[in-house]
Amino acid sequence: MKRSLLLLAALLSLAATAQKTVLFSTGDYTGYPYRIPAIATAPSGDLIALSDIRPCGNDIGYGRVDILMRTSRDDGRTWSYPATVLAGTGNPGLDCGFGDACLVADRERDELLLVCCAGDVPYWSSKIGNTQRIVCTHARLNPQTRRWEWNKQPTDLTQQVFETLLGNRVNGLFMGSGRICQSRRVKVGDYYRVYGALCTHVGNFVIYSDDFGRNWHVLGSATESCAPKGDEPKCEELPDGSVLLSSRKDCGRYFNIYRYTDARTARGEWLGVVASDETPGGIKNEARATDGEILLVDATEKATGRKAVVALQSVPAGQGRSNVSIYWKALDTPAHYDTPAHFAADWGGCYQVSQRGSAYSTMTLQRDRRIGFFYEEEPGYYQMVYLPLTLETITGGKYAVR
Repeated sequence: MKRSLLLLAALLSLAATAQKTVLFSTGDYTGYPYRIPAIATAPSGDLIALSDIRPCGNDIGYGRVDILMRTSRDDGRTWSYPATVLAGTGNPGLDCGFGDACLVADRERDELLLVCCAGDVPYWSSKIGNTQRIVCTHARLNPQTRRWEWNKQPTDLTQQVFETLLGNRVNGLFMGSGRICQSRRVKVGDYYRVYGALCTHVGNFVIYSDDFGRNWHVLGSATESCAPKGDEPKCEELPDGSVLLSSRKDCGRYFNIYRYTDARTARGEWLGVVASDETPGGIKNEARATDGEILLVDATEKATGRKAVVALQSVPAGQGRSNVSIYWKALDTPAHYDTPAHFAADWGGCYQVSQRGSAYSTMTLQRDRRIGFFYEEEPGYYQMVYLPLTLETITGGKYAVR
């Protein structure tokens, strides 16, 4: 009996390992490194995964960087060959390189929005009048060919974001890579509102768009950061329609919440930033500051059948950049998320995804109700790994996606 149980455990472990798919492999025939995952689920069910390929071997501003795409029509079982979304030239100017993709699929139509960094100026070298650039582009699914067709000429948002929105008060900025949040509640015009979180030299700001990324506005103050010490940030929408900021820091996350007084006009206020590692039961990991993802999913508590919402936060849990994990918390009542301090406290558990060196991560809810997890993992600094997970696996069997 013991031997049979060991064999079953080994087979289950093998099956779980076999689900991992390396979508972009550093050390492949190109000889170039890959970094920075982004993934989204379209209404058609297509999964769209993006990654930097870096011929220059470094971040945007140091030479040529391209953004590549792979897609899956069968919930991640098979994937298309890599295709180029935006190609850098390596020459001075806006098109020197494109990278650090931020991606969202519209919830009503098969349309994608990509916001990314661009140009020949590194983030930390940015100065007013000579900054790293921020651009966007869109794609639609061709119903005849079933191919995603991108606008190959990106729209330069640099002047709009730096000057019009922030009044030339920051030297450098970029939008936190990975997942752009789209509201399920706020719709003004043809599209549900989207939220992009900015990392700047003076902290985080959140901007929003009601026309799917063509025009942007600041959520709250354009002069006072909603997380002055925050690094790479993400946004998510809470069950009451408030906007959650989750931002990179050493040994945890910064959380803040924007509470609307009038959602249509975006009037409201930020409630105050909180550090999770200084909060009872909050996320407190060993890793230095690293990008991660925040995602809320509608769930059912399996023991009782009660409806719930589960918050998922991915971040490396080990020392340095290692052991990428998913922390989770059930938001049973508004008292669990009515303030940043309450949201930051009392996380229910942690599921370790990686056993090795691993860094940036992002995730999406797939058509088959699994969580499509896309992350960087050693060896090779890094392989871009896709892994589908059930909510039952992440929460130890306590919750399932509904």
